[in-house]
Amino acid sequence: MLFKRREKGNFIYNILYFLWPKKGWRRIIKYIVLRLKRLPHSPHSIALGFTFGVAAAITPFFGLHFFIGIFLAWLFRASIFASIIGNLVGNPWTFPFIWIMNYKVGILFYSTSNVPNINMKLLSNELLLLWNGFYTFFIKFSYVDSLNNLKELQIIPPMIFGSFILIILIGMPCYFLSRLIIINYKNKIKLSKKKT
Repeated sequence: MLFKRREKGNFIYNILYFLWPKKGWRRIIKYIVLRLKRLPHSPHSIALGFTFGVAAAITPFFGLHFFIGIFLAWLFRASIFASIIGNLVGNPWTFPFIWIMNYKVGILFYSTSNVPNINMKLLSNELLLLWNGFYTFFIKFSYVDSLNNLKELQIIPPMIFGSFILIILIGMPCYFLSRLIIINYKNKIKLSKKKT
């Protein structure tokens, strides 16, 4: 069959390939940048969509990053595909750093007397509470139970607060840098077409 792998990898091989591709991350990053440059939208639309994707990846709303990025891109008439590419900033390699940065920045500005040490058990418990809060609010329509679940959160509120600060700090340079790269690339293409 066309485009099929010659050797079929087993389950462990596929997981390792997902975490560390055979050709390396540099080639994938080059491909993503090239795809971003070649999008047929205006530089503003592409840069704004990419920035929304990056901003969504920074938030601690795990599992909703793509939906948030796509919704924001659709709402502001930005490039949805650029938003999906920007969302790739959040991946298994970067999420631990993003979470820690969100939490560290959040506890600097979030007023709370109890600052727990972050660990996987507490984080998984928080995610379960957050899921139960959303489930009881949107599915069961039990607003009191949802509020009770959300009141027990200790890590997620500072992470949300920290993520908003990081989005402001990272979003502006991300927008202007990606816009500059796309404008330069499109100008180079125009010049090369004029020469030929």
